[in-house]
Amino acid sequence: MINVEEIKKDFPIFEREINNSPLVYLDSGATSQKPQQVLEAMNDIYTKSNANVHRGTYVLSAETTEAYENVRNKCKNFINAPSSDEIIFTRGTTDGFNFLAQALTKDRLGAGDEILLSEIEHHANIIPWQLVAKQYNLKINYVEVDSNFEIDLEDLSSKINSKTKIISLTGESNIAGTIPNLDEINGIVREKSDAVFIIDGAQLVPHRAVDVQGMGIDFLTFSGHKMLGPTGIGVVWGRADLLNEIEPVFGGGDMIEEVHFDSASWAPIPHKFEAGTPPYVEAIGLGAAIDYLETIGMDNVEKHSDELRNYGKELIGNIDGINLIHSTASKAGCTFSMYMDGVHATDLSVMLDTYGIAVRAGHHCVQPFHRKMGIDATFRATCYIYNDEKDLDSLKTGLEKSLEILT
Repeated sequence: MINVEEIKKDFPIFEREINNSPLVYLDSGATSQKPQQVLEAMNDIYTKSNANVHRGTYVLSAETTEAYENVRNKCKNFINAPSSDEIIFTRGTTDGFNFLAQALTKDRLGAGDEILLSEIEHHANIIPWQLVAKQYNLKINYVEVDSNFEIDLEDLSSKINSKTKIISLTGESNIAGTIPNLDEINGIVREKSDAVFIIDGAQLVPHRAVDVQGMGIDFLTFSGHKMLGPTGIGVVWGRADLLNEIEPVFGGGDMIEEVHFDSASWAPIPHKFEAGTPPYVEAIGLGAAIDYLETIGMDNVEKHSDELRNYGKELIGNIDGINLIHSTASKAGCTFSMYMDGVHATDLSVMLDTYGIAVRAGHHCVQPFHRKMGIDATFRATCYIYNDEKDLDSLKTGLEKSLEILT
C-alpha cells in the first residue's frame, strides 16, 4: 500500500499553497514533481564530485563516470532489458523518437515503404515520422481508435502488409489512459510482418512494471521527468542486434573508436549513439528516481494508479455537463480528459487554479485525435503516487463551483 501523506513529505513543492489553498497537482502526465532524494542526488554531484564522464583519470571523473554508468544498469533492471548495453540515454521521449525515426529509415527503408501509427499518438510519435516520410518518400498509415478509445485490432491487422516496415504505438495514452493489449498486438504484428515494433513508454513506464523481454517489442522510449526524475534525460531501449545494425545519428566526441581526416569508426553500443558530453547529472537524478520508485515497489505504484483510476472514473463521470474522454477497458491509466459544451477548456483550467488545482488545458499534443472528435481542446487531470482520493474530491468540488460561475 502507498501512504500518500508520507510520500508527500518527500516533495518540497507540496509545502506551497496556491491562491490560499493547498496545492492539488493533477498534471503529472505533463511532468511529475521531484522528491528531495532526487534533488539531493543531483546536488551532491555538483557540490562533491562534478567532472565530465569517460574522459578523466582523476578521482572526480572516475566517481562521476561510475555513478553515471550505474544508472544505465538501473534502467536495464527497471525494464528487464537483457543488457545495459541496450540502454541509450537521450534528452527525453521526443528526442528518442527523433533518433529512432532517423536511424531506422536512413539506408534501411525505400520509397513507398510504410510506417504504421495510431490515431491516438502523441505528436512525439507522429512528427518525427512525418519528417522522414517526406525525406525518403515513405507512407504513414494510422490505425483507427474506436468509440471506447481503444486501438481497433481489426483495423490494425488490415493495415499491416509487406510494405509495413515500422509500427510505433503508445503504451499508455496521454489523453484517454488507453493501455493497448500488447500481447494481442504483438501477435498480429509478428504474424503479418517483420516490421520493427516500437512502444512509446512515456506514460507507461512511470506507472507500471515494464518487461521489455516479455513484451516482445524491438524498441521502447521513455522520459525521466515523468517518473520523478529531472528534465533533459530519457531512454531508448533497443534490441542489441538492431542497435548494432543501425548507424549513429549524432556525431562528435565520445561516440568514436578512431577518427582520421577522411573517416571514422564508432564505439560499441550504446556509446556510439551518445555524442558529446551527456546529461550525466540528469541521468544520476533519473537513477535516484528509479531508486525511489523501487523502494515503493512498482506493483504498489500500479495498484495505486488502478485504484485512483477506478475512483476517479466514477466520480468525474457523474458530474453533470462534463464529457469524459477515458478508456472503458478494465485496465487503464489514471488520465482523465474532459470538455464541456459551450465552455472552453482553458476557462475551466483557469478557474480550477483559483482553488489551487493544477490541470492542463489544450490538445495535449494529440491534436489530430481532437480534430477527429470535433473538439478544439480538453482539460486533463492526471494522477501519480502523491495523489489520493482527496485530490480527486477537490477536483470534483472545484469543477462544480467553476461550472456554476461559467454556465
